[in-house]
Amino acid sequence: MSKILYNEVSKLLEVESGQVESVMMLTNEGCTIPFISRYRKEATGQLDEVKIDEIIKTFKQLEELEKRRSYIISFLKKENKLTAILKKNLTKANSLNELEDIYLPFKPRKKTLADKAVEFGLTPLAEKIKNGISEQEISKLAKSFVNDEVEDVDSAITHAMNIVIQEYSDSADVRKFVRENLKKGNFSSGVKRGKKEIGSKYKDYFEFTEPLDKMASHRVMAIVRGSNEGILNLSVFPSEKSSANISKNIAKLLYKKDSSMLVKAADESLDRYINKSIGNDIIKNLKGIAELDSVAIFSKNLEKILLSAPFGEKAVIGIDPGIRTGCKAVVLNENGEYVEFTTLYLHSNVNDLKKIIPWIDKYNIKGISIGDGTFGRETFKMVSELLDNRDIAIVLVDEDGASVYSASEAARDEFPKLDVVVRGAISIGRRFQDPLAELVKIDPKSLGVGQYQHDITPNLLKENLTKTVEWAVNSVGVNVNTASYHLLSFISGLDLKKAKEIVNYRKSVRRIKKSSEIKKIKGIGEKAYQQSSGFLRIYNGEQILDESGVHPESYKDVIKISDYYNVSVEELIENPSIIEKNVIKLKLKILELDSIVDELKLKGLDPRKEFHAVEFDNTISNIDDLTLGMNLNGVVDNVLAFGAFIDIGIKDKGLVHISEVSNTFVKDINEVLSIGDEVVVKIISIDKDRGRISLSIKQAI
Repeated sequence: MSKILYNEVSKLLEVESGQVESVMMLTNEGCTIPFISRYRKEATGQLDEVKIDEIIKTFKQLEELEKRRSYIISFLKKENKLTAILKKNLTKANSLNELEDIYLPFKPRKKTLADKAVEFGLTPLAEKIKNGISEQEISKLAKSFVNDEVEDVDSAITHAMNIVIQEYSDSADVRKFVRENLKKGNFSSGVKRGKKEIGSKYKDYFEFTEPLDKMASHRVMAIVRGSNEGILNLSVFPSEKSSANISKNIAKLLYKKDSSMLVKAADESLDRYINKSIGNDIIKNLKGIAELDSVAIFSKNLEKILLSAPFGEKAVIGIDPGIRTGCKAVVLNENGEYVEFTTLYLHSNVNDLKKIIPWIDKYNIKGISIGDGTFGRETFKMVSELLDNRDIAIVLVDEDGASVYSASEAARDEFPKLDVVVRGAISIGRRFQDPLAELVKIDPKSLGVGQYQHDITPNLLKENLTKTVEWAVNSVGVNVNTASYHLLSFISGLDLKKAKEIVNYRKSVRRIKKSSEIKKIKGIGEKAYQQSSGFLRIYNGEQILDESGVHPESYKDVIKISDYYNVSVEELIENPSIIEKNVIKLKLKILELDSIVDELKLKGLDPRKEFHAVEFDNTISNIDDLTLGMNLNGVVDNVLAFGAFIDIGIKDKGLVHISEVSNTFVKDINEVLSIGDEVVVKIISIDKDRGRISLSIKQAI
C-alpha cells in the first residue's frame, strides 16, 4: 500500500516517488523536518522544508483516506452488502467526499420517510414512478395501495415519492453532479431576523452574494464568524444558468427519464436533502481553505518577526512606557541578563529621564528599546532629544505580548522575585537584543500579526505556528551555553523537558565544551542527539566544527576532506570552495556531501540581517500632524490578505490596501511585502475620528 501512496503523492506534488519514499522513511525513523531538509539533502534530492512538509501532510491525508476506505469496505462486507460493483466504486473513489457519497445509502441512520414507505409496501408504486409513467396513470395505480396505514391515493403517492426522493439523495452519481454544479455557483449570506442591530459590524454581509470561485479568504472568515455568532445565515446555490435544468438533468442521470413526477421528486430531494448537505460541505471546505490561507499569512508574518534583525550581544536599556505609574526602565548586560531597575515619571517630570545617564557609561549601553504602546512615542522623542549627541541606537519595539509574558509561568520561573512591570521592561529590552530568543517565550497569538486567528481551528493553528517557530529557531541555531530552555525546546529533537535538563546540566558544569558531551545529559538519547546536535552551537570549545552547522556525524568526513587537500580543518572552513564535489564523491565516497559543503560555506554565521534603525519623520507625533499627500518613511507592521499595516512613527498605523501596493496587479501581497520591510508611503486619506489612515506605496514619490 505504501508504494501506491508514494506514487499518488508523487503525482499530486510533482516530485519523484523515490523522494517521497525517502521523506516518509526518514519521518518514520523519528527524523524531524529541519533535520531532513538540512542533513539529508542527498537522500531527498535537495528538497526544502516546505516541500518535505507538503509530502508528509499529503501522505497522511491519503493514508487517512485509505483507512476510511478500508473501514467502509470491511463494514459492508460484514453486513453482506459489498457487491463487486460497489467495491470497485469504493476503490476508485479519490476523495473523502466521493467515498462518503458512495457509502451514504449503507450508513447506519435513523428510520427515514422512505424506510416507512417501504414498510407500507409502496416500493412497486415507486418503481412505476421511476419508469416515467404519467401522473394520471400513477393516480389510478395508487388506489390499489390504499389500506389501514395508507389512508388515500394522495398518501400512497406521497409515500412512493419519498422512496424516489431518498434514492436521489443517496445516489453518489447525483451528489457528484450536484456538487460540481454548486461549486460553480454562488455563496450567499443574509442577516437573521432581529439581529440587525447587534450584528451591525457585519452589515456588509446582510445581503451578500458572490460567486464561490471569487470568494476571498478574509471575507470567508468574516462571514463564517458572523454565522458562528448567530448573526448571519449562509447558503450555497447554483448559478442562474445551471439552476433551470438541474432537476431534469439529475432525473435523466439516475433514471434515464425526465417525467414530471421524477422532476418533481428531484426538486424535493434537492430542497429537502441534497442542496443543504452538499452546500454545508462546500462551505466547510471553503472555510478550510480560508483557514489554511489565514494560517499561511500568520505563519509568514510570524517567521518575519522571529527572524528580524537582532541588535546583538550589547548592553541595552529596556523601557516599558507608562503615564500614571511611570515608565519602567531596566539595564540588561550583553548576554541579556537583568542588572538593575528604576521608574521614570516622565509625564510629570521630564528631568527624571536623566536617571539613565549614569547607566550609559557604567554599563557601556549601546542601545535603548522603548515599547510602542501608550506614551511610547512621547518617551521615544524625549530619549532621542536627551541623547542626541551620543552614538546610541534608540528604537521603538512592538510590545505586543510583553504583558502576556510578564505574567506568565515562564517569566515567574526566570524572575521569581521581580514585579510583573519589571519583567515587561526586560522583555522589551531582550526582544531588541535578540527577537527570536525572546519571542519564543510568548504565545504567537499574542503578537498581533494574525488574521482571524481566533476563528481558526485551534489544533490547526497551533500545529502550524509551532512548525514556524521550530523552523525559525533551527534555521538560526542556538548557543547551547547561553540559550534559555524556552529557545532550546524548539530545537529539532528536543522538547521542554529535555531543554530544562540541558540548562540544569549547564549550571552544574558551568560550560558545555564539546558536542558529544550533550549525550551525557539526562533524557538526551542517541536519537535526540542526532536530531538536535547540528543545530546547537558551542563557541570557543574543544572542536571548531561545533561552532558551525556541520553535523557531528560528518566531522570524520570533514577531516577526510581536509587531509585529502592537505589543509587543516580551520583552513577548510575558511576556504570551502576548494572542495570539488565530483572528485570527493568518487575518491572518498562521502555521504551527504552537499550538506557538509553548504554548512562549511555558511561558517555557522547567523543568517539574519544586520540591525538597521529606521528613521521616521520627527516632525510628526500624532494623527493631527498628518496632511493629505504627505510622503513618509514607514515599516511594514502586519500583512493581511487585503493589505498591509504600516508603522509611520506615530501611534496609529496606516493601511495600504492591496490595490495601492503596486502599479501592476498583485494577487498575493506576501510576494511583494513582508513584516519589517522599509517602504515610502503617501497619505491618501485621513479619518481622525476613527483613527484611520489610508496609504499608498504606488503613489509615493
